[in-house]
Amino acid sequence: MEKPVTAPSMAAVPGIRGPRGPYRSGVDRRREILDAAVSVFSREGYRGGSLRDIARSLGLSPGAVIHHFGSKEQLLVAVLDARDDSVADSFPNAVRRGLLIDELRKIVAANENQRGLTTLYATLAAEAVNPEHPAHNYFVERYQRILQLLEEGISEEQEQGILPAVRPAASLARALLAAMDGLQLQWLLEPTLSMTEAFDDALRTLNLA
Repeated sequence: MEKPVTAPSMAAVPGIRGPRGPYRSGVDRRREILDAAVSVFSREGYRGGSLRDIARSLGLSPGAVIHHFGSKEQLLVAVLDARDDSVADSFPNAVRRGLLIDELRKIVAANENQRGLTTLYATLAAEAVNPEHPAHNYFVERYQRILQLLEEGISEEQEQGILPAVRPAASLARALLAAMDGLQLQWLLEPTLSMTEAFDDALRTLNLA
């Protein structure tokens, strides 16, 4: 039985934020492995996709992948962290500037432009409902963290009069997250759907646009 792992910080995951200069080639190799893992996990899921498949797509041995990431579980967490890294700093900054809704629109647009990574996230999120899945703790903690950030950001903008205070911040936070995840799944099943336009419709329904 695979033991669940708690997601380490980005800096603790080998290969996400590496050194520059003479060690740059190692960083590039880790990035290549991450990209290959996204492709394999998106297609096969975490349990179906193997290190051998990932290594073979790059002409490497499974041992080379282990060398860079330590284990399949750590590689999975690195992939998940890489997806969140792009908004890790921009989201809090947007809230401070009173641009929470604009930042959410940017996130939806970015997801729409990264179908492989978005597919991987949706697949793993469904698999990770199982408490024995190695990413279970990661997703539980991630949802809690995102809900807290959303609630705090909404509350702050309501106090400033930027967002209407017609509903509690906690309720709006859950509604926004549900809309984003739900539309993401619909878009994956119906590629002709404009996720960004549908999200704008959801914002208007919630009186946030």
